[in-house]
Amino acid sequence: MEENSGGRVRVTWYLGGIMGDEPDVIRKIHLGQLQGGGFTNVGLALMVPETQILLLPFLFNNPEEIDFIYQKMQIHFQRLFEEHGFVLAGWLEVGFNYWFTKNPIATPADFPSCRMWAWPGDQVNTEINQVLGFQNIPVPLIEVLTALQTGMVNSFYGPLYAILALQWYTHARYFIDLPFSYTPAGIAMDKKFMDGLPPELRRIILDGWNLYLPDLVKRIRQDNVKTYQSLKTKMKFTNLSPEDIQKIREKVYCINQKYVDQLYPSWLLSGILNSLHEYRTNQGNIKP
Repeated sequence: MEENSGGRVRVTWYLGGIMGDEPDVIRKIHLGQLQGGGFTNVGLALMVPETQILLLPFLFNNPEEIDFIYQKMQIHFQRLFEEHGFVLAGWLEVGFNYWFTKNPIATPADFPSCRMWAWPGDQVNTEINQVLGFQNIPVPLIEVLTALQTGMVNSFYGPLYAILALQWYTHARYFIDLPFSYTPAGIAMDKKFMDGLPPELRRIILDGWNLYLPDLVKRIRQDNVKTYQSLKTKMKFTNLSPEDIQKIREKVYCINQKYVDQLYPSWLLSGILNSLHEYRTNQGNIKP
């Protein structure tokens, strides 16, 4: 971006949480202190509540379906971001969520023994865990490690690579091998800032993200596969029976309709479900 703009654009990253958690970053964008940021599901939900539709339980079966939905619904998501005062510069992801526990889990009947971390603001995943009988314990992201060390929390969920990077896995012995939801991520810019730029600079910025983000998504997915293999050597995997998995799916299916017109409109839900049906019917012949 700096090179293509002749130095008129300069990008400064504030890493390691020095600007606070995602809600803090969004507040600073509204104040004009920052012009954008990288966000996971909680930040995206605060900016554009409709993005929480991507967290619905068992919505996606694989990364190819995710790519197809992003391509198919991109124009709608871009419009939703702009309606809320942001510009969607591009999608990233953290990956599929799994449950991790300190105590052994044989069946869903054991779920109530788990004091499950709940990320404040992650409304859908908190609802999933509540419906399934976990004890939700709300803890800010930056305080989870302490909560695990003190025993306040003895279970948590998250994408594999994030769990490894945050070192949370060292406080759990068991890993339920069932991806139950998806954690999106993305780069979002302040619309007022972007609208105030000359058109050529706006295009340079958006082209810059489009140049690098697809490759980054590919690398994140590769790291999640490697992490899966690594965790198999560090933890005990729990494989629920097909009957129990079906019961879990049936129990959480009600969440899809619960949040219609509360978090996302019915047209968005039907659009995504119909597109997934189209993709699955063609068995991948439709290329994302």
